Amino acid sequence: MVSLARFGNAFPTLILRSPLHGLMSRRYAIIEFTGRKSGRRYTAPVAYLLDGDRILLSTDSGWRRNLVGGAPVQLLLRGRKVAGSGTALADPVASAAVIRRLVDAIPSYARLAGLARQNGRVSEEEIAGAVQRGRVGITVMLG
Repeated sequence: MVSLARFGNAFPTLILRSPLHGLMSRRYAIIEFTGRKSGRRYTAPVAYLLDGDRILLSTDSGWRRNLVGGAPVQLLLRGRKVAGSGTALADPVASAAVIRRLVDAIPSYARLAGLARQNGRVSEEEIAGAVQRGRVGITVMLG
């Protein structure tokens, strides 16, 4: 049986891997990494923000546990594969700061992350609640 998340990820993954990636690749990439225990290869579309020599992203999916303490990752970024080291942030304040940057930079991010807007803005309390429910910030150092 195909999970709802896998089904929902199929369309953006298809677009991001195609010559039409330019429709989405300014704000969305594909992250790939190997599970620590299972050895399974994970692939997921993610919203991202380029921040100097690092990429900021966030997830509440279980795969985030594979990046605790850092792990090698590959990103399909704007049609090109790039390598880096991805780290799920253990500090809730640091995670909240990454989520705030994503919410402010990517108009559709709040809706995709299940964050409510009030008066056109996602509150700090809403972001803190998302972190408490398991959403984490992730940094990928390129190179």
